[in-house]
Amino acid sequence: MGRIPYILSLILLISFVRVDARIWTTVDGRTQTGELFEVEGEEVGIKIKGREYRFLISRFILSDRQYIREWSKVSRCHRCSKPIGNSRVREAGSYKFHESCFKCLVCNKGFQGGEKLKRDEWGGMVHANHFNQAVMCDTCSRIISLAQLTPQQILKDGRKTCISCASDGVYEVKRMEEVRKRVWPTLAALGISLPKGDVIIRVVGKDVIARQALKINARGNLRGLTLTTYKIVSTSKSTRTTFDHEIFILYGMPHIECASVLAHEYAHIWLNERFIEDSPPVVEGFCNLVSEAILLREKGKLASIIRENMKQSDNPVYGAGYRRMKQRLEVLGWTALLSEMKRKSQPPTLR
Repeated sequence: MGRIPYILSLILLISFVRVDARIWTTVDGRTQTGELFEVEGEEVGIKIKGREYRFLISRFILSDRQYIREWSKVSRCHRCSKPIGNSRVREAGSYKFHESCFKCLVCNKGFQGGEKLKRDEWGGMVHANHFNQAVMCDTCSRIISLAQLTPQQILKDGRKTCISCASDGVYEVKRMEEVRKRVWPTLAALGISLPKGDVIIRVVGKDVIARQALKINARGNLRGLTLTTYKIVSTSKSTRTTFDHEIFILYGMPHIECASVLAHEYAHIWLNERFIEDSPPVVEGFCNLVSEAILLREKGKLASIIRENMKQSDNPVYGAGYRRMKQRLEVLGWTALLSEMKRKSQPPTLR
């Protein structure tokens, strides 16, 4: 995944103010300490314990909403979210930056008027002619200087991640179990029931997923893969079907992405145990809807970026399929959509 950075030119400006972390209170009385870093439409971004989350502004009490309105009136740096202050300001497109924040991640020099630059969604920027000395994070699309990469950021299968994603990465089955427990309440709320068969989750590299994908003729930049086997047992009195599932999940993905991919694979299991068949865009589009439900629950900026990449994807199966099934969901709702999918069931019969 990864989005093409914007190419912009720059100018100079001036402005001012200051910010602090504060206690936020929801309309149902819950409180949390966090620092406001972004206001976009009806949503607000709040950094809590080092992680960035997004919430609807309407979730907060009136005094918090007033604070958000006042905060929004202040000119702020797009990279660090702090007030511009009385120092010089730089601009790239419609975004303003502190002069100290307005530097190339590769050469660490400030941008000069008229220079071309590329930036990511996080405020990171490089000279356009230095982009070949940088790479984008495999998950969040931050621009990373190749010269500043640490061993922790280079995964064994060649993927490269930013410090934030690397620090939050899921590398082992024990941590994956925490992700699984976090995923299931959301899936249950949608109406997706627990698997009937046994499920083994394996945390693996890209090479293993690619090799396993050959078994079902799957291709692409896969982050996860599910293999299901079944057995029909028949006696004179009854017939029953047993299932076994293997989920292969790409190791090192940050918690939020890992949760969304795991939800996608559990959606495949739900379909497989009901022998639901349809075209790849319908099947993968449906599974992406389940994945999106997790991202909507997580609310972080990373979740928003992954969702946006899903919406904008030009992949004829995963992107077009998602948009097609999204339209269907908006018409039917989850209960009716699940019923519609169940009607596509084609269980095997004993010969």
